Amino acid sequence: MPESPSSEVRKKLETLRNRFQDKTIGEIEGLVASIFSASQHQETIDELVAAYQLLHRLAGSAGTLGFTQLGEQARTLELAIKPLADQVTEGIEKHHIQLQLKELLAGGFDKDLIGLRSFLGVADPVSTGWHKPTPVESDNQFVLLILDPDQQHGHLVSQGLALYGYEVRSLSSAEQWTDSMDDVDLVMIRDTLLQDEGASWLPRLHKLPVICFSEAHDFATRYRLARLNVDACIDGALDIPALADQVEQLLAEGVATLSGKVMIVDDDRELLEHYRVVLTSGGMQVRAFDDPSRLLSELAEFRPDILLMDVQMGQYDGPILARMLRFQAEWLSLPIIFFSSEANRDLQLDVLARGGDDFVTKPVSDEFLLRTARIRCFRARQLDKLVSLDSLTGLLKHALAKTELNREHARCTRSGHSSVVAMLDLDHFKQVNDSYGHGVGDMVIKALSNLLRHRLRNTDIIGRYGGEEFVVVLPECSLEKAVEVLEALNQDFARLVFNGGSEEFAVTFSAGVAALNDYETGEEAIDAADRALYQRKRAGRNGVTVATAEHS
Repeated sequence: MPESPSSEVRKKLETLRNRFQDKTIGEIEGLVASIFSASQHQETIDELVAAYQLLHRLAGSAGTLGFTQLGEQARTLELAIKPLADQVTEGIEKHHIQLQLKELLAGGFDKDLIGLRSFLGVADPVSTGWHKPTPVESDNQFVLLILDPDQQHGHLVSQGLALYGYEVRSLSSAEQWTDSMDDVDLVMIRDTLLQDEGASWLPRLHKLPVICFSEAHDFATRYRLARLNVDACIDGALDIPALADQVEQLLAEGVATLSGKVMIVDDDRELLEHYRVVLTSGGMQVRAFDDPSRLLSELAEFRPDILLMDVQMGQYDGPILARMLRFQAEWLSLPIIFFSSEANRDLQLDVLARGGDDFVTKPVSDEFLLRTARIRCFRARQLDKLVSLDSLTGLLKHALAKTELNREHARCTRSGHSSVVAMLDLDHFKQVNDSYGHGVGDMVIKALSNLLRHRLRNTDIIGRYGGEEFVVVLPECSLEKAVEVLEALNQDFARLVFNGGSEEFAVTFSAGVAALNDYETGEEAIDAADRALYQRKRAGRNGVTVATAEHS
């Protein structure tokens, strides 16, 4: 029987713990020898600095790796020897320091020092309670659950949301929500089903995004629904595009809080690997290394959401590295989080003033590490969206979409694979704005953007080119397949029904497509797709036209 993912994580953490234990035995033996040597021979007094640094590192790392008592004892010894290490650094007369060291050892420090190794035999149980692996479907399809006694309403909602590529299940009562439905990503529920706040199934809502169908707008009702973990409340009137937009927002936020790109720099290899295992097991993408001189090249290649860095790494000072990074405009907004066993708040603030954004005191629990990384990555991505994504649709802005298009064209040139660019434009959109208002027009634009995002692949590039016009790049896709995909989207979008207040209406779109490989530059390819789009417009709209030699 194969091991569970959590069991595999536990084995990795146990292996790291054993490596740390073996390495630390020798380090403690060297520590004891160097301190006793310094008490006898003035020429070795400088070794007190290295002894202090080792105790400082153990105070921070031992607890994270499961040796809490060792870390606490190392902290006690570190604080005791720090004044002497500081005097060595300041160049105080060695004889004077040696007298203080002898006095310290005679006061019981010697026994505590010798007994430090014994704490390596006292380890906390390895826990992976924080590890909750979520299976990811190969097609990335989200599962939505509708709980609504109005079965006709539930059926219409299911039909409408299925057009966006969701798998939708509809039940008439919450009691039908069985334990086997553990793959649900979001719940839509009628407010009448939330009357019994003691219902046994209610705690399930606390783990999922929840949309409530409710026509009540009074404060008391809305407050009660919020207390029951409802994330959004919409009227019972059937408006599929508006509902799909709300579903999209909640699911996107949920995915964003569970993922992110984290870079870690720390010269303690066991601790570094421990962090990597925890964050990777928690669903994060991680790049970890112990040589700070690689920082610039690694950043340029990996482009993380956040950077985790130790304050002191051998000859390299973390805050100085942070200041160096801020020399480049592209790293000005990169969140830098420092890890250190330094407990002095004034020193922590000083570190933050020199280029950091947050300070986490070692030792740090696995759960706290993962939550910190997730929250910081989510916040970083939110801020990045303000810069790179269109505020209405959440798609790439015009300039970034063209940049990605040109990158894909360069990839095609290098590898020889086929890719396609498409230009899409909503038909008669001015009439929509004139007849129903710009608010409704915005909903139509968002509906198409949501449809594109959910029906296309994660690797596809989607941008709002301007107004009601969109650009789509389909990497490693044939022209025939691109036309097939876009025609299916065209048909399904035309089936969406929009609410114009006093009446309902539908909208179509036109598309022009071109093979990236057929053109010398990305700019030429997009121009060809644009010309094909307008040929489609002249031919009657509502369809897909391929760029050919006669209009390229």
